[in-house]
Amino acid sequence: MIRPMQPTDEARLGEIAYQTGFFGASAKTYFPDPQLFADLWVRAYFRLPDAVGYVAQVGGDVIGYIVGSLNEGAYRRALVRVVADTVLPGVLTRRYARPLAALPYLIRTLRYPSPHASETGFPAHLHLNLLPQSRGLGLGRGLLQSYLERLQELGVPGVQLSTTDENAAALGLYRTAGFTVAASEQTELWTPWLGHPARQM
Repeated sequence: MIRPMQPTDEARLGEIAYQTGFFGASAKTYFPDPQLFADLWVRAYFRLPDAVGYVAQVGGDVIGYIVGSLNEGAYRRALVRVVADTVLPGVLTRRYARPLAALPYLIRTLRYPSPHASETGFPAHLHLNLLPQSRGLGLGRGLLQSYLERLQELGVPGVQLSTTDENAAALGLYRTAGFTVAASEQTELWTPWLGHPARQM
């Protein structure tokens, strides 16, 4: 079943994001703190009035999702609020097990930002994550279709996402849905964990 995400899905989406955050495998490889990862990369969407999201549910268990913002500026503001209201106080109150261990990756994201399409033509963005056992069932295609149909209903002119050439399955899905590469560059962001540069787009 594919359904709109609900506020009660936040914790589960954070778990899935962490379990799939390294090109479909666990983000533990480069980010040792699962709660901090969830707060940084999922929580902001649940603080946005214009977030659009759907989950894939099988037998009562959420095993994948797609989520995004209709406005990149609004998303950035929500992320700043999460950092101020949750992350920084969380470091002080020991909400996180290993926050300092995440610094090498966070510093590298500032050094090697992702290329982006124009926010004027493509104001929305998306993230799609599926647990390994849910792949090959057509759920990614179903989630993406639900998301794009909702953007069309809302009159959003375009949507963008960021991925790398390490994620072949995702690239195939997005190409089939009509996505094209707006910007691409070789990045050293993932070199410490992959052992080589990757092409980010």
